[in-house]
Amino acid sequence: SHFQFLLLLLEKIVHPHTSLNFYLNYLFLLITIPYSTNKEPLNPYSMTLKQGLQHLQDQLKIRQQSINGEDKLIMFKCNFDECKPQIQSNMNKNVLLNDIYKHLPYYPNIQIHWKIDFMFMVSYKHTISTQRAEIPKSNSNEDAIIPPNQKSTFNPLLYKCDIHQLKIFLNKTCLTKEKSDNNLKLLLHEILYHDGIHKKMGYPLELHHICAVLLYCGKSCNVQFSSDQIQFRYHKWPFLDSYLQNAITILHRYERREEESIELYCGLKNVRLKNINEIKEGFFVSHVSTSDDIQVAQMYRSHQGCILHFHPSMRRTFGIDSCDVSWISPFKHEREILFSRSQAAQFYEIERKEFTAWNAKIEKEDENTQMILLTWPQYDKFLEQTKQIIRWDYSIDLNIIYWALLYSHGDINPTIKWLSLFQEWRNQPSNKIKYERRKNQFIKRRCCNHDFNLFSVFLSEFGIQRCCVEFATIATVIQGLPFVDKDKEMVNKKQ
Repeated sequence: SHFQFLLLLLEKIVHPHTSLNFYLNYLFLLITIPYSTNKEPLNPYSMTLKQGLQHLQDQLKIRQQSINGEDKLIMFKCNFDECKPQIQSNMNKNVLLNDIYKHLPYYPNIQIHWKIDFMFMVSYKHTISTQRAEIPKSNSNEDAIIPPNQKSTFNPLLYKCDIHQLKIFLNKTCLTKEKSDNNLKLLLHEILYHDGIHKKMGYPLELHHICAVLLYCGKSCNVQFSSDQIQFRYHKWPFLDSYLQNAITILHRYERREEESIELYCGLKNVRLKNINEIKEGFFVSHVSTSDDIQVAQMYRSHQGCILHFHPSMRRTFGIDSCDVSWISPFKHEREILFSRSQAAQFYEIERKEFTAWNAKIEKEDENTQMILLTWPQYDKFLEQTKQIIRWDYSIDLNIIYWALLYSHGDINPTIKWLSLFQEWRNQPSNKIKYERRKNQFIKRRCCNHDFNLFSVFLSEFGIQRCCVEFATIATVIQGLPFVDKDKEMVNKKQ
């Protein structure tokens, strides 16, 4: 099905596959991780298939928690049909590994592979809310690092004419031995490391991560750093660039971005596109600072320029790294959310672009300001069909329509049939009661859209999804639901 394709594609992006190699009297678990390979010995004479899979799951949980802080298992599945040699999917899981493989030629001197798909996430208790009511808004620039009218032109967009030059510079950065400043470490440790927000997360950042964010947000070196970035001089700031990227990626996992509904803005001084086709969509050549306060963006745009308008889907997707750094930044009034510069892999891994890229279009413009709307491609994928269907029934959540369209490959007629069936099922009081009894299971998995959760139960009862909570978690937290309430209001106004 289309969903299975999306799920497998997403798994390739988020987590590597795992293989098992078998040598002599032991099974060696070979976990392939970027830049490293780990082996785990298993005794086939004392371990069953079920125990082997459980052992593997436990080891993966330890690894994911230590590396990414992801302590909650979403999905763990052995693709028996893709194992080499193949294992029958209906095989008794309590059989010894020895009994599975002893009939093979040259046993026990053989090699085998198990293919595992898995997903983990940061559990709800260690994540932080994206609600920002307590952060003050201000249009004052008295506290700015450098007055906006003195800042050089900053433009994080990649122009197509510069792609070849960028490819030359990518991946040339080499890290050298860093110098230590004990006084700075002490300051960061006492003031920011033990901040209440960082404590709730479980202290995932190291001091050099906090230092990188603080330097970018609160020190004048940001100006030269950003200038070098947009000119592809990544080699001049290897530590700041690397640690800042790492910090954004880490914090990205610890935020409940699935609850995000705010729009963000970034002001670019003296930047104006003649045509949207000038740029390569989906790629930032530098880190991008945004705010939900459009007055901050207007301040940095100065008298003339461009404002990048980030749709909420840009925050909801797992593939575009961003995080709220207002708790670290000394300039709280800027309410800063930071987007990481794009990775080199986006040039070469086509299958990732659907989840890691973004689309751009000129939303509106006048003599002084050009507004460019940035959206996640999944938001645009079935946008027109979604608008047509919402006219049929305004009460349906747009994300439910989006997923129904995925199942129907974008065809409106079968989508409406699906939705009609769901509406009929939803209107039965007994089905709502079923969900209410299980609602806490969804909440604990960070599934905050109750309408979509109910849709997941519907899919499960009709045999389309095996586990409703697992599906809702993958769709909500891992892939991301692209639509927010404001989108429905916008469609209604246009009607």
